Amino acid sequence: MTSQTDSQILNASSFPTYIVLDKWEDAGFTWEGEITPTVFSRLLELIEASHRQVPIKLRCELTKKDNINWLHMSFDGVLWVECQRCLQPLDIELDYETKLALLYDESQSNHLDEEIDFVLLDEVVESKQQQRLLPLGDLVEDELLLNVPLSAKHDDCEMAVDQVGEIEEEEEQSPFAALAALKDQLSD
Repeated sequence: MTSQTDSQILNASSFPTYIVLDKWEDAGFTWEGEITPTVFSRLLELIEASHRQVPIKLRCELTKKDNINWLHMSFDGVLWVECQRCLQPLDIELDYETKLALLYDESQSNHLDEEIDFVLLDEVVESKQQQRLLPLGDLVEDELLLNVPLSAKHDDCEMAVDQVGEIEEEEEQSPFAALAALKDQLSD
C-alpha cells in the first residue's frame, strides 16, 4: 500500500459522490470498496433488473503531479445488461484501470500525451458553501457507461421474437419496365 496515512484512505461502505478539492487536492485522496449499479441513475437504466445489486470493486485515487490533478480508477466486476437480440442477461466483464487528467485550463493539455483523456475542472467542479466539489460519482458513472456497448448482444444467440404472419415478397421490377410504365402514363 502507498505511504498515505489512514486519514487519507477512506474504506467506507458508502461511496463518496463528491470529493472536496480544497481538502484533498494537495494531500491526495483514495477510496476503495464495492459499489452496485443502483448508485448511478443513468447506468441503472441499462442494467438488467435481476442483477442490479451485483457488486463491482472500485478503487479511486486522486493525486497531484506537476500541477495536474489525476483521477486513477480501477474496476473489477461485471455489469449485466439485456442482450438486444435474445433479451437475456449479458455480462460485460470489468477488469481494467484508467486515469483521467483534471485540468485547470486547456493549455495544460499541451503537456499530456494525445491518448490521455482529460476534463476541465471548471466544467465539472461544483461550488457549495465556498468549497470546490469534484463530482466523483458522475466521473465513475461516465467511465462505466463508456463500457456498455450501444447495442449489446451475445456473440451467438437467436432473436427472442418469432415471426408472426407471412411476409409478402414484392416482385422485383426491372428499372426499364418502370420507365416503360412511366412513359405509357405520360403519353396518355
